[in-house]
Amino acid sequence: MSNEVLFESDETKTKLLEELDSYRETGKWRQALKLLDRVDKDEALPALDSYMYERAIAACARMGKVEVLPGLLNNMVVDHLRPTSATIDFIIQAYLAKEHWGLIVQLASEATSMGVELSPAAFHAIMEACGQVKDADSTIKIMKQLSKAGAQLTVDHYSAAIRAAGMAQRPDTAMALFVQMEEHDKLQDDGEAFSQLIRCQVLNGDLEQALQSFATATQRGLSLDEPIYTCAIDALVSNDKHWQATRLFEQMLESGEKRPTVFCLGRAMLAYTGANRSQHAWACWNKIVETKELNPAPTKYNKLLQGLTHAKDTQLAVEVFDYIQKLFEPGQIHQGAYTTAIRAHGRLGNTQRAVDLFDEYVESCKGSDRVSRFVGIYLALFNALSRDDKRDPVLNTRDAKRAWKIMSANVPVVLPPAYASLAGVFASTGDMETLEDLIEHAEQSWGATAEVMHRQEFDEDGDQLAAVAVFDGDNVELGSENDVLLFNGVISGLCKARDDRTANIEAYLELMLSRGLPITDSIVRATTDACVRFENWDLMQKLMTMVDVDALKNAEVCVGDTVSKLLEAGNWSLGRDWLMFSHRHGFRPPVRRKRELLREMSENKSKEWRIAYTLANETLSFRRLVQNNVDSIADACDVCMNADRIDLVVKLFDAVAGHPSLRYFRNHERQMQESQDASQSLESDVVPVVVPLRMYKHSILALLRQPKSEVPDVDDSWRMIKAERICRQMLQVHGKALDGEALSMAISIKATAGDYDDVGALYESMRALGLQPNSYAQNAAIIAFSRQRRTDQVLAICNELKSTLDENGNVRMVESNVARSLLLSLALAHEDDALRDAVQNLPGCNIETALDVLVETNRTTDSVEFFNDDVSSDAFESLFHELCKSGNPVLGATLLLKYARLHGLTEVHPNRVIRVTNALAGEGNLVEAEKLLQMYLDGSKGVSLKQMPAYFQQHTIEMLLFIYGEFGHFDAMRTLFEKELMAFPLKVAHYEAAMEYCAQSRDELAGAVASLKLFEVLRTHGFIQPSGYTYLLTLQSCLRLERLESVNASAVKSTGQIILGDVQEHGFQKTVADELTKQVASAFKQVQIKNEKVIRRIKKEGESADTSIMSPEELARIALFCHRHGMPITVELADKLLQLHQHLPAMIANELAFVKRSLQEGLGVVAAPGSRVNSIPTKRVTRKRTDTKTKRVPSGTKTKRVPSAFAQPYGGRNPRSKSYQAAVRAASDARWGAVLEPITTEQE
Repeated sequence: MSNEVLFESDETKTKLLEELDSYRETGKWRQALKLLDRVDKDEALPALDSYMYERAIAACARMGKVEVLPGLLNNMVVDHLRPTSATIDFIIQAYLAKEHWGLIVQLASEATSMGVELSPAAFHAIMEACGQVKDADSTIKIMKQLSKAGAQLTVDHYSAAIRAAGMAQRPDTAMALFVQMEEHDKLQDDGEAFSQLIRCQVLNGDLEQALQSFATATQRGLSLDEPIYTCAIDALVSNDKHWQATRLFEQMLESGEKRPTVFCLGRAMLAYTGANRSQHAWACWNKIVETKELNPAPTKYNKLLQGLTHAKDTQLAVEVFDYIQKLFEPGQIHQGAYTTAIRAHGRLGNTQRAVDLFDEYVESCKGSDRVSRFVGIYLALFNALSRDDKRDPVLNTRDAKRAWKIMSANVPVVLPPAYASLAGVFASTGDMETLEDLIEHAEQSWGATAEVMHRQEFDEDGDQLAAVAVFDGDNVELGSENDVLLFNGVISGLCKARDDRTANIEAYLELMLSRGLPITDSIVRATTDACVRFENWDLMQKLMTMVDVDALKNAEVCVGDTVSKLLEAGNWSLGRDWLMFSHRHGFRPPVRRKRELLREMSENKSKEWRIAYTLANETLSFRRLVQNNVDSIADACDVCMNADRIDLVVKLFDAVAGHPSLRYFRNHERQMQESQDASQSLESDVVPVVVPLRMYKHSILALLRQPKSEVPDVDDSWRMIKAERICRQMLQVHGKALDGEALSMAISIKATAGDYDDVGALYESMRALGLQPNSYAQNAAIIAFSRQRRTDQVLAICNELKSTLDENGNVRMVESNVARSLLLSLALAHEDDALRDAVQNLPGCNIETALDVLVETNRTTDSVEFFNDDVSSDAFESLFHELCKSGNPVLGATLLLKYARLHGLTEVHPNRVIRVTNALAGEGNLVEAEKLLQMYLDGSKGVSLKQMPAYFQQHTIEMLLFIYGEFGHFDAMRTLFEKELMAFPLKVAHYEAAMEYCAQSRDELAGAVASLKLFEVLRTHGFIQPSGYTYLLTLQSCLRLERLESVNASAVKSTGQIILGDVQEHGFQKTVADELTKQVASAFKQVQIKNEKVIRRIKKEGESADTSIMSPEELARIALFCHRHGMPITVELADKLLQLHQHLPAMIANELAFVKRSLQEGLGVVAAPGSRVNSIPTKRVTRKRTDTKTKRVPSGTKTKRVPSAFAQPYGGRNPRSKSYQAAVRAASDARWGAVLEPITTEQE
């Protein structure tokens, strides 16, 4: 029987699906929805499933009924059904037809979270939608959800996602997606994702990251298309990064690109021009001419020529323009191209050619409106005429007047630069009469320009313009009452409009101010009504600056009406500003519904104390107060307490207690008690007015919380006396019902006075009477017992708190101040078990407070041990901050590692790692800092450095660079510069610092080899422009390895010659020369300072010689080496080096003297008499021993130190290693790339 029922159910379901299919194919969406509704309500029919919904949604989507699709999806969620992939396709197709991009993103986020599989078409549509709405966060969220659901993601998926991130202007998200593709999904890019990533970085201005991405792609051997190179080169040129653009263009050619486009060649030409490499720029131009582009576009060549406007190679601009004239008719050439050509011919002195080009441009504009209103072409001609020294001055004057006539007829407003340029032409020709006329005309023109009125448009449909035009005419009489009335009527009518016209109101208000018309009371009211109605709060803020209070007839009532409307609308901040506005002008506006407003503020826990205090003062101004008025003032006290304005609470209490209404009630009650007998029972006709209990409590707490005066002579005891008086009055008024509260207040007052014996006695009395203390009393008792070292009483209070239950039978929440005092007392008593038990069993006694009190009691080690996974991130931050300040950063590092162990390294904020590593480095714990950063460097803890933010990557690299440099780990240092896909760009300063460490190494030979390898990385990886300092450090390394000069006269260049050739090839001679001069000056200054110390402290031991990166001898040898090989030194540099002759060998000093004389006599680079280039060996500069016969001192004997006055000046260098041959072999075995030749050994 059950099988028959199942068969019938399947058959019915099949029929339902067929019927829905027919509706889907015919587009009968209403019938499909009705069928779904019938199936849902009829229990005899099969239950709804995803396939039924799929067909119904397809029918709706086919007919474009997108408004019903969210409801159907919601019904599927209610029925616990997951949409099919086809369902998502149908919905996305419908949304695409309507271009509802936001709905597509929302649908994709929900569908992927449910694990729905997306088709390729749907995925690409979703990524397009994310890009259209610029929602990069949803892009990465969808990708993570797809990966989590087990979808088979490919490089194509990630390329689309990276493109969407680029459309959203989020290159950081694009980089995160790329890292996720490689790190998480283990996908290897074939160049497509790299292209999208680079395009995203370039279009969003992140050019440094784009260059690093190019470098990584090249190192991986990936081939990128020519358009992506062209896009990056164009952006680099536009941002004046010409040298990087040339390097990128050369890299493109090296990657195999044989036929770059004309546009690419043009941008490369501009890059070479900007980098002062004219020969390469001409090569690019010749290549463009050889290409003979079919159907050339004028815009492309016009842009190319305009890029040469400020180029130094003026002849190239002329050549480009001549070629453009061959390709296009004059009417096709842009006026900017003519401007550049005229300016170029003017610089070259071809004035007639410049005039001819101007005439050609004017001739091409005849019969059209093409004559330029751009003043640049006229200025170019004027400048060319002013430079002329060959033509007849009469011709120049004639041409200048003719151009001026054309400019005056076409340029609407002639600015001062045009007058200045034309005046230069007349002055150069000597036509003084014309010059005087021009000056007079210019002054008149500038005066007329200053009177031009700039109008502002407010509405696109023209309504606003028409409204303003009503008053556009002759100036009106200031202060005209008719105009004020007119504007009053207009603004009043606008405020009553059905749609928002506040923008028009603002325009008329500004027009009134411009005409000097006053803004009246009725205009303020009307403007307020409109702004409150349409919530234009910005105009209400501006209205305060527009209103003149003196011009209002009744300022108090007018501003009071404004404040009342703003407060009734719930805009408390703006209402407060208007109240302060009235107070600044010396009046207090009446506010409506004060009692209701104060009640609402009290119930909402508002902190708008300015409003509450103002309304309370206005209430106190009444002649007689009733109970409702006093309750309203109590509400104001609540607001002031919320805002921590305890001084105002005391003021309000004193004002209420001293009000005549309350004094009359108290006097009347006293008289009745004195006049009546004990047996009589008289009734008073006076309604009693009682200060609420909460107002008493607020005033007492305010007095107790007020800070003590910092002035030593001021007595603060009046506060305690006053608190005791108010407490006594509270007991008299509210009497018997609050004996427990009264005792709690008394305990608080005694605790504030420091009478801990009385506090303990009062608390024990409350316990004996069975009264429930409040949190203030409990807190005071715990502090008192702790100060008395009565730990048993503290533990007793802890047990009482555990036994106090709420209405649900759970342990009641402990107040924060009580919890802190309890935990602090237990920590001071070293009751660690009780402390742990309180944290676990007492709500309110949390682990965060326990850690805080442990730190406060200087138990930092115990706080780290007490730390567990229940601690919040904020408490971890606080504890970590305290440990880093404690002077023991190892504890901070330990806490950080423990937190990472509990929650994972991904939960550790990068700033915390930066702080603790800085502290470790500051205390000299470099090993610990290295181990901490190494977790990110090797990715051993599940987080790699590439996944971290850019600033953290920079800190890690720079900190490890410092640590490796201090330890002399040069190989590890070099690997830092070979990291790929870093989110921050390496600078040349990083290489300088690393090479300085190498130069200062105790093993100078190994350091020199490491320095050369770093220089190789600098010149063969990336696009970092080397500095002069890096070149000097490299030459210093060659000097120390005896590879500065060639060993013999062979044709093989030395390493130093190759380095110097690289300097000359890239045009860095001036940079190197300036740096060499700077280093020599620094060395000379150090020698002078050292000599002064020697004079002052002669014969005093303990002075070590000042060390420098480069010694005078090394600087002298490098300078002479550069002088011999194409970089002559100056007379000043040779003279400066000769001033250091005491620190130079005689041979070096003699050659420097000869070089100086040769330069002074104008002989240039001349070899010294009787010497060859190699006559001065470039041997290593080693420390000279002061006594060659010094005997070896036994290890147990203390060596006598040489006085600093007689120590060798630059002999304090670190001792060198004896592994000279090993260092040379290591250098010769390394590959030096295309820039550097291999170092040969001495045997070779």
